[in-house]
Amino acid sequence: MYKVFLVDDEEMVIESLKASVDWNKYGFEVAGFALRGEEAFKMIAVMKPDVVFTDIRMPGMSGLELIKRLKDTFNPAMAIVVSGYAEFALAQKAINYGAFGYCLKPFDEGEIIGFLKKARAVLDERDTSIATKIWDLMEENHKGAREGLRRMLTLSGIDLESAEGMKAIVTIGKSKLRLDGVRGCVILNIGFGKYAYLIQENLDSQLQIDLREAAASGIKGIGVSGIIREEEQIKEAIHTAEINAYLYFITGVSCSVSNEAVNVPEKDHSIKKMEEALGKNDIAALFDLLDETGALFASGQLNMKHALIVYNQIMSFAHKYDEEPYEDYMYSLDQLAGLFDTAHDMLLFLKERLREKLETTTQWKLLHVRNRTFKAILTYVDENYCRDISISGISKQFNVNGNYISQLFTKEVGTTFTQYLSKLRIDYACQLLTTTDLPINEIAEKAGYDDNFYFSRIFKRMKGITPSAYRADK
Repeated sequence: MYKVFLVDDEEMVIESLKASVDWNKYGFEVAGFALRGEEAFKMIAVMKPDVVFTDIRMPGMSGLELIKRLKDTFNPAMAIVVSGYAEFALAQKAINYGAFGYCLKPFDEGEIIGFLKKARAVLDERDTSIATKIWDLMEENHKGAREGLRRMLTLSGIDLESAEGMKAIVTIGKSKLRLDGVRGCVILNIGFGKYAYLIQENLDSQLQIDLREAAASGIKGIGVSGIIREEEQIKEAIHTAEINAYLYFITGVSCSVSNEAVNVPEKDHSIKKMEEALGKNDIAALFDLLDETGALFASGQLNMKHALIVYNQIMSFAHKYDEEPYEDYMYSLDQLAGLFDTAHDMLLFLKERLREKLETTTQWKLLHVRNRTFKAILTYVDENYCRDISISGISKQFNVNGNYISQLFTKEVGTTFTQYLSKLRIDYACQLLTTTDLPINEIAEKAGYDDNFYFSRIFKRMKGITPSAYRADK
């Protein structure tokens, strides 16, 4: 909504002008009025209207002087003269001073509407042009760009040196935020269904009031930055507001407003512990940590950047032993928010992905093995499979009957000891084939095979191709 300011020394004329047009229908609202030129000049400097309707002949400062002073102070308001004098000289002088239009009293509704439509078109184009220039200048980092950025903000009615400074707001959703009556605002399209608003005023209380209307219009989240006082702070402030706007995704509370950035490092303590668990292939700890981070998300203690880190870490781990390397990393917050509705949904998906991918691994089996002795045996095999290991050796190591150990493998793991050992060794050999340049015979030895021909035969039986062919394919 663009703002209009009315100036006339007769209050009746102002009331008549206010009532003569459906201002809102054409994208305008009457934000204020003044009965004298001096008073109008001061109020316009504070209210920063987009259009000023002014009489010419007034006591003190005339309408022409008002237009000239606005022009001299680089005020961007568009001036439209309303006068009872059909004098060509006055009209010409007003145009020379920068007036956008000249209409006569008594008011003709159609004529005023015509001026409003023209003014709206100019203002829309000006806002688009300013927004584009601001976006371009933010990408540059030199004195000239910063000075240009300040000029563009001033043209939009924003003064970084004012007491309140400036804030950035980011909304996520299919519609824009209504900012009726807001003093000084630039709207930037920063992505699909994502808008940044650079504003002069503090809108925190108004935003809280308008939440229901915002949610109904399709806005999912609203984020607010801290106060901006320098041009170089703008880009980071927009990023902070964007992170805050994703609070709806993190907590599951739709269209919530956040104006306090989650003040935690990019790798929170719980995420560092997750990295350690991933490095150790500690699935039991990993599931516990997913629950822990879920609680932190729900309480808003972690933000959208943490969600992106968690997703990529778990998905990369889940594909760790795939034939093809995992390459479908999420690189943006938008991608993640487009895939899931909330962080809770994301965590459920990650847990399921781990179950599907890792339920055949040793540690997953360990979670379900009840026999304590067999857990110890299984751990021993996992840690020593590259050595000379056998049922008889394990029997002596743990003082358990060999036949009983064989039965436990079939019962608890669902495969024979030999099959289980071969899988561990061949999987390790595959890893060496794709990550090192070691000769085949050395890889066979490192994987626990003394006989290179026997290794090749077992490898081909399990993988369908020879070790050399496997390496060539990768």
